[in-house]
Amino acid sequence: FKTAADMKVSGSGRDAFLAYAAGAEGIMQVQGVQLPKSELQYLEDAINNDGEALENIGKIAAAYRSIAAGLSVLPVPSELAPAHLSMVNAMARISAVSGDFARVDSDPISTMLALSQYPKAVTALAGAFRDIGEAYEKVGISLSSGESGASFVNVIRSIQESPSSKP
Repeated sequence: FKTAADMKVSGSGRDAFLAYAAGAEGIMQVQGVQLPKSELQYLEDAINNDGEALENIGKIAAAYRSIAAGLSVLPVPSELAPAHLSMVNAMARISAVSGDFARVDSDPISTMLALSQYPKAVTALAGAFRDIGEAYEKVGISLSSGESGASFVNVIRSIQESPSSKP
């Protein structure tokens, strides 16, 4: 989806990290989608003939794509550039995979291939989140709920602290 040359690396240190967290938080809030289930759960529903499930998978895929696009133009501190690039590309990949889930009725082979690619994409996203979380810890940034960027940093931390499991 993107290469290192596509990233807008800008600044370093605490102020750059805080600006990045606020920007990432804003992108995720605006571009995200609030649904009660994951794309995998909706795929199962679609297989069981839930007519709304495919529409919800499409919404999730579009949200991942929009978030990846928004994050790809966000100025990123030099310390976060590699992890940021991994996060953007993993989100774009999950978007494509989820889009293939939504084709289960018309192209089940694509859906089966997407299912085989999904764990790798999710693992890549989790790894990027872990790396970003470690960078925030290294700089010593901790944000309280309500502070600009806090939901982004705290979500990263919660993912980082959760026991690893296979998607």
